[in-house]
Parts: sequence; C-alpha cells; structure tokens
Amino acid sequence: MYNVYVKKKGQYNPDLMGEYSNINDAIKLANELKEKDSEISYTIEETSGHFDSYGEPLTTVVKRG
Repeated sequence: MYNVYVKKKGQYNPDLMGEYSNINDAIKLANELKEKDSEISYTIEETSGHFDSYGEPLTTVVKRG
C-alpha cells in the first residue's frame, strides 16, 4: 500500500491525500497535486503491514517532491 502525503508551506503536519495499491497511481496523484500548487511538497510512503513497538505502522519513503 502506498500513501500520498501533502504538506503546505508553513504547515506542521502533512495531510493524507490518498492510499493506493499501485505506485504509478500514487505518483500520478502526487504530480497532479504539485502541478496545481507548486508551493506544496509531497511524500509517498510504502507501508509494509508491520508495526513498531508503539503500534505505529512501519513505512518506507519511496519518493519526495
């Protein structure tokens, strides 16, 4: 599963914009959002289905832009 997060300038926490099973769909959404507003930054994370000792999902950053 791939999660797309968007952070606006001056914002502390990023917003979850979508969850996708295909990386290409996640990248497409991130690029579309970046085209609409060039001041945002995005992060695409892959979730492994495993959790750490605090119960938080383990993720790997796939792409930032």
